[in-house]
Amino acid sequence: MTRHLLSLTLLLTFLAGGSSAQAAAPERGRYNFNSDWSIKLGEAEGGEAPSLADEDWKKITLPHAWNEDEAFKADIAELPTGKAWYRKHFKLPAGSVGKKVFLEFEGIRHGGEFYLNGEWIGRHENGVMAFGLDITDKVKAAPEENVLAAYIDSSWHYHERDSNSGYEWNDRNFYANYGGINKNVVLHITDRVYQTLPLYSNLGTTGVYVYAQDFDLEAKKVKITAESEVRNESGKAVNMRY
Repeated sequence: MTRHLLSLTLLLTFLAGGSSAQAAAPERGRYNFNSDWSIKLGEAEGGEAPSLADEDWKKITLPHAWNEDEAFKADIAELPTGKAWYRKHFKLPAGSVGKKVFLEFEGIRHGGEFYLNGEWIGRHENGVMAFGLDITDKVKAAPEENVLAAYIDSSWHYHERDSNSGYEWNDRNFYANYGGINKNVVLHITDRVYQTLPLYSNLGTTGVYVYAQDFDLEAKKVKITAESEVRNESGKAVNMRY
């Protein structure tokens, strides 16, 4: 795999009615992944197994905190906590063969184990930041069906698996414990040469970063720097234009 950080610095003058330039880029897809989930509170033997019968599980749309009904009934310190299984059956869009496939979770509460078609694909722990999962080598191409399963633990006493340490912000005095997959999920499909996603957690990628400096207000000028992390997983050298 080859990874490059490309940087482009422009001196822009802001004028009324100014024009903008657009460059051609490889096609990539961004799909809302919030619909058609199922949930079961507590333990579910074989919850990760594709063959598990989940027809009777509660049908939900994300974002969904399983204890949301208690949000305005109980004090933060009294919100129920625990574990829950989330499952989703899905098929990739046509034309996805040979592409990179990523899942973006904007956040969960608090620690989660993730499985695709019965195979463990990753863990996320902290309950605050977004994270990504690269499922390229695990996902089945259309028209085959995939089953994504997530086992989420929202305990006040959750400890990181590797260090056995807790989290300072996981505190019943100020952090509302809305458990489960309580934020949006997105499916990304890209070419094998692609600009990365800004999901350092799990994926270790930084995506696109744009910032301004050297402001000259009287002249209405500012220097804009755009940095993009690009990866080449095509197996061959590629010339790119940024």
